[in-house]
Amino acid sequence: MSDASLVKRRRGRGKSAAQREKERQHRFSINGHFYNYKTSIFTPSHGTPTKVRITTRMTTDQVIVQLLNKFKIENDPQEFALYCVHQSGEKRKLSNRDQPLWERILQGPSDDIMRIFLMDKDEEEVSDDVAQYLNLELPILEHVLFQLREEENREIQRVVSKYHHQHRLLLHTLNCKTSPHIETSV
Repeated sequence: MSDASLVKRRRGRGKSAAQREKERQHRFSINGHFYNYKTSIFTPSHGTPTKVRITTRMTTDQVIVQLLNKFKIENDPQEFALYCVHQSGEKRKLSNRDQPLWERILQGPSDDIMRIFLMDKDEEEVSDDVAQYLNLELPILEHVLFQLREEENREIQRVVSKYHHQHRLLLHTLNCKTSPHIETSV
């Protein structure tokens, strides 16, 4: 008997090659969005709401880890941060020790007032002063920008004239001190 006859062939346990390939390519879906196994990347579309169970004692870092686990994102949790985005457009980053559930409770249940977003850590915050202009029409914004430039130019002129005046006073004082004084007595 030859050695080749002693080798057992491994069977596919009854599944054809096409069935095994179909199972390998099966795509995992979360909230209707698909996870790509090849790249291990899942990116939900902007503003996609999701829910995770958290407690009032959980910190921002713990909530981020839970969200990344839910969406099977393998990136480092330190690359992300939670942001409170208000209706006005104000965007505030939650610190690592903040408790997101308390933020949600304090703002009320309405998503119209404030939403919490998971974003890149280096995302810029938008202050309330800037946020008030976000919902205005373009012509109004251009007019506000024009007025700000005019105000800036007036302020520049005021500062320049102030320093020219100070410069003249200093020159006058220096000239008075350096010029010889001739006194005559009668």
